[in-house]
Amino acid sequence: MGKISFDTDTIEDLIEMDIGHYRNAHQDLRYHSDAALREHYALHGYSEGRLSHPLALRENFVTYLRGHKTLEIGPFVNPALTHERVKYLDVLSTDELRERAEEIGLSVRNLRNIDFVAKDGGLGLVDEKFELIFSSHNLEHQPDLIHHLNEVSSKLTESGRFAMLVPSAKHCFDADLPLTKISEIFNAHQERRRLHTIGSVIEHRALTTHNDSGVHWKAASQSAVYKRLEPNRIQAAVTEYHASAGAYIDVHSWQFEPHTLADILRTLIHLEFIKFSSVKCWGPVYGRNEFAVELLR
Repeated sequence: MGKISFDTDTIEDLIEMDIGHYRNAHQDLRYHSDAALREHYALHGYSEGRLSHPLALRENFVTYLRGHKTLEIGPFVNPALTHERVKYLDVLSTDELRERAEEIGLSVRNLRNIDFVAKDGGLGLVDEKFELIFSSHNLEHQPDLIHHLNEVSSKLTESGRFAMLVPSAKHCFDADLPLTKISEIFNAHQERRRLHTIGSVIEHRALTTHNDSGVHWKAASQSAVYKRLEPNRIQAAVTEYHASAGAYIDVHSWQFEPHTLADILRTLIHLEFIKFSSVKCWGPVYGRNEFAVELLR
């Protein structure tokens, strides 16, 4: 991600922070005042991936979400939520998921019955409302982000929530790609995009890098080295795109960091392009490649 700093008002507007937790989690900050801690996080802590709230950790976030009538989107064979009030939606049926997992050597021990099989990934066939909809590493795959968010909103109860775990782009295999701009999201929505573009397929197949988040965090403070294009990888991506003949190819459309996604979502809410009232976003955590977000209906 590299060094980035904020004024304290901006970071407080975008990122959830528990001052007491921030103080107790970092011994070098234990005697700082509340104001000094806020300033430290804005200037240094966010970029350093310092834990600023317990819900920034996947394990705590998932525990926090338990107990509600829930729809989990895209669980594959390892759903995050498994209590009796959860239903599941995926692009593959239960049997198809089992077959796919066995093909790639994944355990099916945690496989659950898929209640809604949506080949197009949409929620149109979901015929009930939920208190909570949850997805993990799914948002970045949506060709039309605004459409997806509004579709989710339509399946929530009046006070429902959409909770997500989203890849931290600069700490996963998207690290060499530019972060998504809100203008690109509007372009996709204007086009009513349902499939990924050839550009997204090229980026995902030919311009991504390794997925070792620890290495990405360590490299964040170092100068970037230019990487030359690999024509063979790009040609393979172009060939795959054209060979698909209009079928869906599962790649990332979007690259976000916590502050960029929080800012984009706040703006879409303010402009009334998405049917949510507010957003909560938790900051990056050193060594990890994801962050937590919650949209409130």
